[in-house]
Amino acid sequence: MDNSMMTMTTTMTMTMPMDMSSTSMAMAMPTSTEESTSMSSMSFHTSTFDFLFSRKWTPSSRGQYTGTCIFLIVLAVIYRLTHILKHRTERYINARAQQLAGNIATAHLKMDVNAGSFEKSTGEATIEPERPLQFRNVRPWRVSMDIPLSLIQLVLSGVAYLLMLAVMTFNVGYFLSVLGGIFLGELLFGRFTSNIERN
Repeated sequence: MDNSMMTMTTTMTMTMPMDMSSTSMAMAMPTSTEESTSMSSMSFHTSTFDFLFSRKWTPSSRGQYTGTCIFLIVLAVIYRLTHILKHRTERYINARAQQLAGNIATAHLKMDVNAGSFEKSTGEATIEPERPLQFRNVRPWRVSMDIPLSLIQLVLSGVAYLLMLAVMTFNVGYFLSVLGGIFLGELLFGRFTSNIERN
């Protein structure tokens, strides 16, 4: 009787560590395919089933994956077009501000001449020291100028962050689609960033 009790105790002692070690091994292994996919997706891969922006936007066929890539190309073209639009708007607003400043200076000069207080320059210019945190040649803040620029920058930043999220999936197709869209946008609209002097 004592021998059988000792045998049972030895068997229980031998099986308990083995069961515990197998449990710890099961806990160390990924519990689902989703975790293993997230661990292996931190490098460039060519899967056609990566979601974009949301789990609901997951291509389930090659046709849907191609449509997602085309969407990214169009989004990158919009990003480049918005960047050029902001550049052109800034140039237009700065030219308008210079024109307004010139009109104001001309009006003041005419008022001084009419009042008889216009004095000729003696050739000596007085240079005022620039104060800290004071910038020269900065246009004044205007609602009609700064709000449109801020809205364009808002759209530009939003599209840029969406493209960044697409690239961060490390999907080769998404990455190449973003690069292709930027190239296409520059090819179509890049010439609008430069002005050509016409005689």
